[in-house]
Amino acid sequence: MVKRYAIRVAGRVQGVGFRPTVYRHAVASGVSGFVRNTPSGVEVEAEGESAALDLFLQRLREEPPPQAVIEAMTVREMPPVNEQDGFRIIPSEGSGDLLVGLPPDLALCADCARELADPADRRHRHPFINCTNCGPRFTIAESLPYDRARTTMRVFDMCPDCRSEYENPGDRRFDAQPVACPKCGPTLRFLDASGQEIQTTDPLSEAARRLREGQILAVKGVGGYHLCCDAHNENALRLLRERKARPAKPLAVMFSSIEEIRRELILGEDEARALASPAAPAVVLRRQPGCTLARLLSPDTDDVGALLPYTPLHRLLLEAIHPLVMTSGNLAEEPIIKDESELGLFLGRIADGVLSHDRAIVRRCDDSVIRFAADGRVLLRRSRGWTPGHVPLPLEGPPVLACGAEVKSTFCVTRGREAILSQHIGDLSEYPSVTFYREALADLLGLLRIRPEIVAHDLHPDYASTRFALDYPAARRVAVQHHHAHIAACMAEHSLTGPVLGVALDGSGYGPDGMVWGGEFLVADYAGYRRAGHFKPYRLPGGEGAIRHPSRMAFSVLAAELGAEAERVAAEQWPAWTAEQRASLMRLIESGAHSPWTSSAGRLFDAASALLGLCDEISYEGQAAVRLETAADRDERGAYPSTLIEKNDCLQLDFGATWRTMLEDRRRGLALGRLAARFHRGVAEGVAAMSRALREREGLNRVALSGGVFQNALLLEWLLEVLKKDSFEVYSHHQVPPNDGGLSLGQAVVALAVEKAT
Repeated sequence: MVKRYAIRVAGRVQGVGFRPTVYRHAVASGVSGFVRNTPSGVEVEAEGESAALDLFLQRLREEPPPQAVIEAMTVREMPPVNEQDGFRIIPSEGSGDLLVGLPPDLALCADCARELADPADRRHRHPFINCTNCGPRFTIAESLPYDRARTTMRVFDMCPDCRSEYENPGDRRFDAQPVACPKCGPTLRFLDASGQEIQTTDPLSEAARRLREGQILAVKGVGGYHLCCDAHNENALRLLRERKARPAKPLAVMFSSIEEIRRELILGEDEARALASPAAPAVVLRRQPGCTLARLLSPDTDDVGALLPYTPLHRLLLEAIHPLVMTSGNLAEEPIIKDESELGLFLGRIADGVLSHDRAIVRRCDDSVIRFAADGRVLLRRSRGWTPGHVPLPLEGPPVLACGAEVKSTFCVTRGREAILSQHIGDLSEYPSVTFYREALADLLGLLRIRPEIVAHDLHPDYASTRFALDYPAARRVAVQHHHAHIAACMAEHSLTGPVLGVALDGSGYGPDGMVWGGEFLVADYAGYRRAGHFKPYRLPGGEGAIRHPSRMAFSVLAAELGAEAERVAAEQWPAWTAEQRASLMRLIESGAHSPWTSSAGRLFDAASALLGLCDEISYEGQAAVRLETAADRDERGAYPSTLIEKNDCLQLDFGATWRTMLEDRRRGLALGRLAARFHRGVAEGVAAMSRALREREGLNRVALSGGVFQNALLLEWLLEVLKKDSFEVYSHHQVPPNDGGLSLGQAVVALAVEKAT
C-alpha cells in the first residue's frame, strides 16, 4: 500500500549534511519525494510502500548526520501524489535562519582525518580539508542565508573536482560551504617578527622548525589566533609568561592524540569523549604522578587544560612537534585577535613569527573550556563548539536582550522558547572587550533579524554591561539581582518550575541592601526571590584591593573573630607587614571607610588560602582558591565547624569556629593538605546544614547550585555528596557556566517571567 508522509524536523539540522543524509536514506529505502530546508528546520515529503517508509523513518531517527541534533520530528500522513521523479533535494525556502542554519564550528571529522593522512588522496596534507561533518561555520558566515557566497570562502572559486562534490547529493561534501582543495582553497604563509612574509614552499615546516628552536609563534585558527610554543621547553614557557605578563594563570596544551594525553594526564571516559567530540573543548585534567609536562604550564595547580587538534592545520603542526601550548592570542583579559591587522600587538613583543592563512575570520570565538566533577560536565567557558547553539527556555515572550555581567562576559538574546548566548567576550573593564561586545551584539541581532523589546541587566550601576543596557533603546528594562540571575540560569537549564532553594556562591554581586553579596541562600522562582540565608559578612578592607590581596581579607576575618589578638597573629602570619600597615588596615575595618560588608563565599576561600600561607596576592581571578583546592588532601574526612544563627529574620552561616579551629590546627603543625581539605568539607557541611534548616522552614527540597565558586570541583563533589545523602534533589550547571559566563541566561529568563507576570 502506497503512502505519503510529510515530515518536519527541527533542531541543528542545517549546515550539518542533513539533506544529503536524508537523500541517501531515501534512495537506500526505496522511497520517492523530496527534502528541503525551511526557516524552521527541514521539510521532507516521502512516498512509497509502507515497509519502505517505515525503514526510511527508522534510518532517519537512528542514523542522522554525526553533527546533527534532532530536537523534534513530526510525521503526518498525506494523500499520495504518484511521485515519478525519485527522491530529490530541492531549493530551500528562505533557509539559513540562525537557529537552524548556522551550527557551531565543528572539529575535524574521522573521514577527513583519514584523507588528510592518505598520500593517495587529492587532499593529502591539505590544511583546510572539511566536509559537511566538520569545519568552520559560525566564524566564516558573513550573512544569512548560509551559503558559500555569504561566507569568507566566496573569494575561492571551486575547481571542477570540488564543484562536482559540492553539487552531488550522494557525496558527503554536498553543499559543504567551506569545501576546497589544494588547487582552489586557502593557503598558508609564514610572517617573521616584523610582519614580512617569509618566502618558503612549506610554511608548516618553517613554523615547526622555529618552535623546536624555542620561539613563540602566533598561529591562526578558526576563531582567532593562538600563542604557541613547545610545551616541554621551560625557557620558551618562561619567555611566553614574561612577554604576555601572565605569571601563573594556566596555559592550555594541545596534544597530538588521546594516547599522548593518557601518558601525561588522568583521563576518564567522559573526558575522552569530550576531547574527541565535534565541539573539541579544552578539558581540565589532573596530572599523572609521572607527568613530564613543565610545571610552568600550571604552577598553581595539578590540573592542565588539554586539547586535541581540532583543525587540519593543528593536526599537521602537531605531527611535526608536540605537545604545544595553545593559549588565546590576546593581552590580559582582552578579546582574542582574529585579523592580521591586529598582529602588531604581538609581533616583536610576544610572538617571534606567525603561521597564518588567507581564509578570513568573521567572528572571534575563543576555545571552550570544561571540566568534569561528580555531577558531570561543568562548562568553565562556553564558546567555540557551542556558540551559536541555543538553550531551550521554560517560558516564552517578547524578544529579550540580557546584557550579562562585567567579567567572563556574555550576552543572551531570546526568541520564542530559545535563548542564544554569545561567545565568550571577556572582561568589560578592558576597552577592547567593550568594543567586541558591541560588535558581537550588533552582529548577532542582525543575523537573528530581531529587535529586543526588553533589556535585562545587573543591578550593579558601574558594570559596563549595565551602562550599555541603560543606553540601549528598548520599550522595557528589567534590573535583575546578580544571584537571582545565577539561580534562574540553573533553573532554566533544567526547565524547573515553581520555587527552589537557590545556593549562589561566588565572588561578588551587588546586593539591594548595599552590601557585596556572594554567599546566598535564596527562595527563588523565575519572577522573584527572597533572601532566606547568607554567609556571615566581613569587611572588605580597601574594596577591590582586598580581592587582589587575599591577605587583607584574611586580616579582616582575624579582626572579626579574634579582636585585639588579630594584630599579634597577623604579625606572625605576615612578618613583612609593618606595624603601621597593620594599624592602617585595622582602621579601615573599624571605620568601614572603603571597606564594604561582604557575604562573599569567594572571599572566604581567599581568606583561608592566605591564612594557610598559600596566596597573599593574586595575578589572576580565583588564584587563591585554585591553590587552596590543589593543596587539599582528598582522603581527609574531617570538617571544620560552623554554626547557624538567626539575624534580622534571616539565617546566617557563621564560620567563626572554622577560623579558630583552623588556626589551632596550624599551630599544632597539622599537614597543610589536611587543613585545606577540612576547610572545603567544612564549607560543604555548613551549606548542607543551612539547606536542611531552610527545607524545614520553607518546605523546599529542590536545591539549585550556581555561582563561580562551583568551578571548584572538590567543593562541588563534597557538597553533592552530603546533599544527596540528605535526600535533596540537587541541580547544577551543565549547559552554561556556573560563573558569570552563564549569568545572561538567568537575566533573560527572569525578564520573561517578570513580563509574563505584569
